[in-house]
Amino acid sequence: MSRDVGAGASPAMTRRTLLVAACGVLAVGVVAMPAAADSNVRTLADGRLAVRVNRIPELSRVGGAVYVGTVKGTPVGVVRATGGYRAMSLRCPHQGVPVRRDESGWVCPAHGSEFTAAGALELGPATTGLARVASSLKGGTLTVG
Repeated sequence: MSRDVGAGASPAMTRRTLLVAACGVLAVGVVAMPAAADSNVRTLADGRLAVRVNRIPELSRVGGAVYVGTVKGTPVGVVRATGGYRAMSLRCPHQGVPVRRDESGWVCPAHGSEFTAAGALELGPATTGLARVASSLKGGTLTVG
């Protein structure tokens, strides 16, 4: 079915146009994983993540943090802390929206809550920092979840 569109009018939105636009919006909302992290993270059979932390450049210095994947549907980040590594949920404690990495830490795109790279609360409306996720380090591999 074809329709003529008059001058100044926009064409009717097709199902395909709507689907392509929706996919674009969803893709923008996804937290991108650095290529270095992607090749050094694998999902274990039980859903936990095995992260080779000593091979991820972002984690070579204290304060470095990176998104590593999901555990049971929750996006997870790892930070290099003094004396080791810490895993944390990347869902804002305010309303559960996934946070994004910025130059100084993590920020919630929904309401602007800000967190340090280590997940401590800096600015609300969230009232707590990012929740810790269980993790253990053995031989350069951090098992998360």
